[in-house]
Amino acid sequence: MTNVERLQTAGLLQSPHLLTDDEEDKLNQLSSTEVDTLISVRDKLGADFFARKVPADDGAHRCGTLIF
Repeated sequence: MTNVERLQTAGLLQSPHLLTDDEEDKLNQLSSTEVDTLISVRDKLGADFFARKVPADDGAHRCGTLIF
């Protein structure tokens, strides 16, 4: 599973993602530990925390970016 797929599965990236090829390449170059850390932070703070920080109607901000 690629890092992008792991981040999508964990709810950190929208699916389908709207990343450029360069952004996708950069995410896939992260180490497994770095991806685990991103997922852990999201799990510990919870979805409500990030939903509060990024309004649902802010589509431009969410497109192609991490949701937190």
